Amino acid sequence: MKKILSLTLIMFAFALNLMAKGDEMPKYDITGAGSGTEGTILVKVYVYGKKVSDQDLKRAAVHGVVFRGCEGNASGARQPAMASPNVEEENESFCKDFFACDGPCQNFASIIAGSYDRVKTKKGYKQGVIIQVNKSALRKELEKAGITKSLSAGF
Repeated sequence: MKKILSLTLIMFAFALNLMAKGDEMPKYDITGAGSGTEGTILVKVYVYGKKVSDQDLKRAAVHGVVFRGCEGNASGARQPAMASPNVEEENESFCKDFFACDGPCQNFASIIAGSYDRVKTKKGYKQGVIIQVNKSALRKELEKAGITKSLSAGF
């Protein structure tokens, strides 16, 4: 009886661990990839891991645009971050829901067809893709949630 109980407990703990990692922000790198249409930005995102989903790539792109910004696009322009990194800690519950695997952040990013890239690294693989992020709609959503301030707030 004790063996069955301990085996069940181990399986339950393992399942909880897998579910918790699903909503964890993956490790990623982001660089600019040029300017898109009005109100959008193109970014090149690399997510590290053996199995990387399109949702992980979109989450990383939106997260990078909001909290990291990006440099190095073809025109030489720099895209500053929309919010400071400490805002993510201050609004942890919103960010956890917004950047969940199937969260609302998916609505602000679209993958450019034919731009997938996979690179072998020392510790495994990183998968990359060019993603178009709707910067203006994303800013409106973040302003509505109180994450960023309106651009006209200083006047």
